[in-house]
Amino acid sequence: MISKLTEGNSILEEENNFTTGSSTSPWLKKVMNHGPRPRPPGCRSTPWICRKGLHPSSARMRCCRNQCVDVSSDVSNCGFCGIRCRFARQCCHGFCVDTNCNRFHCGRCGNRCPRKVRCVYGMCGYAQPFPPLPFP
Repeated sequence: MISKLTEGNSILEEENNFTTGSSTSPWLKKVMNHGPRPRPPGCRSTPWICRKGLHPSSARMRCCRNQCVDVSSDVSNCGFCGIRCRFARQCCHGFCVDTNCNRFHCGRCGNRCPRKVRCVYGMCGYAQPFPPLPFP
């Protein structure tokens, strides 16, 4: 690598040779001498580590593609490893649900609409007329 520095009328040329290690940073020497770092083992060899740890009690942690994931709420691994939810669906308790029109999961998982109230656009009772007032 050749670098040129200009100061006024004089031009200084400097040649760095990375193979001999002259004029290189300590970090670059360390990286060049050691090669790539080994990858962490993940959970493939020990899948039980996903069930241990500081996860919420409602989480169902599983080892999917060498990573610990919650299969009860992950849209890429819904219910089991590799089950993907389609567009505009969420993973609620391990099932792919359309939260725009589901009475039991309206707008988000676990948001239940009252009885006889529809879920439209993820809102309970959207654009629904008010019930008639009782006459005295």
